[in-house]
Amino acid sequence: MEITLGTGGLTRRLAALVIVAVACPVALFGGALLGCAAQGFSASCAINGVLVSPVLLFLAGLGASLATRGWVGLSFVILGVLVGMASIPIVASVAGNPVPIDPVQGVIATIWFMPPVLIGYGAGRGVARLRARSGGAEGPGVG
Repeated sequence: MEITLGTGGLTRRLAALVIVAVACPVALFGGALLGCAAQGFSASCAINGVLVSPVLLFLAGLGASLATRGWVGLSFVILGVLVGMASIPIVASVAGNPVPIDPVQGVIATIWFMPPVLIGYGAGRGVARLRARSGGAEGPGVG
């Protein structure tokens, strides 16, 4: 098995990385905003944010699956989660609301955010494989 990083493949893989890396802070902050939109920010609205964030992360994984494929593509998706999670304290500080997070909490949050992205990626790749086997349209993300 040969792994190549041609220009087109690298561009698609970087696109998948960016999709997932942007989705992590959006899922955290956007999930909290969507979860708390109706009732204002309170302790009880945090549950709604926890329910909204996995959906956004699943959709990011699905989007990444359209851009890339294979083990190298999966590695870029995982790297995207790590980059996205590392960017959360930076984004929060720039927004004026620093997140006091220690490394253990960061690892726990990363473990929490990884499965929805990987499930979305796996679902998208599974559908692409089924379409390829049934004679569906083959594109750069199929196979």
